[in-house]
Amino acid sequence: MERLVLGYDGSPPAVSALAWTAARCARLSAKVDVVNVVTPLSDDRAEGLQLLADAETFLRDRIPGLQVELHRLEGPMPDTLGDFSQGADLVVVGINAGRPIRAALAGWMPLRLAVDSSAPVCLVPPGWVETGDPITVGIADDESSDAALEFAAREARLTGTSLRLVHGWLMPAPSAYGSGALSLSPDSEIARHRAVVDDAVERLLEDHPTLPVQSELVRDSRSAALLQFTRESSLIVIGTHRRGPLSGRLRGSVSQDILWRADCPVCIVPDIPAEVESL
Repeated sequence: MERLVLGYDGSPPAVSALAWTAARCARLSAKVDVVNVVTPLSDDRAEGLQLLADAETFLRDRIPGLQVELHRLEGPMPDTLGDFSQGADLVVVGINAGRPIRAALAGWMPLRLAVDSSAPVCLVPPGWVETGDPITVGIADDESSDAALEFAAREARLTGTSLRLVHGWLMPAPSAYGSGALSLSPDSEIARHRAVVDDAVERLLEDHPTLPVQSELVRDSRSAALLQFTRESSLIVIGTHRRGPLSGRLRGSVSQDILWRADCPVCIVPDIPAEVESL
């Protein structure tokens, strides 16, 4: 049985996250912890309780017999939700896509949650509807996307959709040695990056031989390559090196680049994921 933690505050993104959670729970055995986090200075505690009750009603109406527990917690976000989510299989929250400035003022809450979490974190934009489009997963040059690839494959099997592997690449700058310069040919770089994708597909089909798989090699940055497919994806899945605002490094984060511009839910999978029950 999968344990999902849903952060819920009644906002439009949270409502979409609730609907996404319900759709997922209709497909597998799951338990949902619905969490409403309030600050110690909040003066309307009854509202949080009503929000939790509304979320429970929504879930139980759509999935009779679903195990649902409600939790009203006090503390700062996202630390409070992150601490509660320890041991979960998946964390689901809403996100206001296209509003990075507001997110920055709020402490980069969604990205901070994903960077800290030991479980995959799915961030759902407002207005989400189920599309049946392929699940798209970003493939890196190193092992940081291995867990994301496996997660995406399970999601594709669960939803009955195909899986799209996307690998973005750019020509490296020439390296100078003394008076000469060493440059790589485009053909050799294309071959090297194609091998990265082909190896990922081969490993994937060893474990999921019947899964429909397509691959895309895109000459662009990793984030730009993935963003090309957001309107044609039901979910974007990416791995993480756990770099981001918590480490004081705002550069080099594919997660950060994608979150505010994606038109579909984005799931960030840590390189050491929580155990997930095999489907």
